[in-house]
Amino acid sequence: MYRKWFLEKIGHEGLNNLLKAYEDKSAFAMCIFSLALGPEEEPITFVGKTAGKIVPARGPADFGWDPVFQPDGFEQTYAEMPKSEKNQISHRGRALALVKEHFASANYENQISHRGRALALVKEHFASANYEVQGDGLA
Repeated sequence: MYRKWFLEKIGHEGLNNLLKAYEDKSAFAMCIFSLALGPEEEPITFVGKTAGKIVPARGPADFGWDPVFQPDGFEQTYAEMPKSEKNQISHRGRALALVKEHFASANYENQISHRGRALALVKEHFASANYEVQGDGLA
């Protein structure tokens, strides 16, 4: 979340001014979700990444760096895209898809512990919920 204070200080135009000296404007957006199954367990990490480039701001400036990030293979910035399209390709959407995939294939139901029962409930919830990425969180 370092991007928040950075963008508040320099703004979208300031970011583009910083990059004027560089030919390569490539960038990537990354989201990481981690699941800790217990205090002694290694966390399971789910990484979503979207490659793109930094461009002059286009679209509504109502969310972070969306107006200046244009994903590779697209003509629109995140800010210009319909939310449904952005959710399909965004770093958060990709990381969340990996979490959902994990719970769809994991076999927590057979664990007798409280943790196993709790994880089975989470798996059931993810299977029945239709999440959309909105802002900094999920809805």
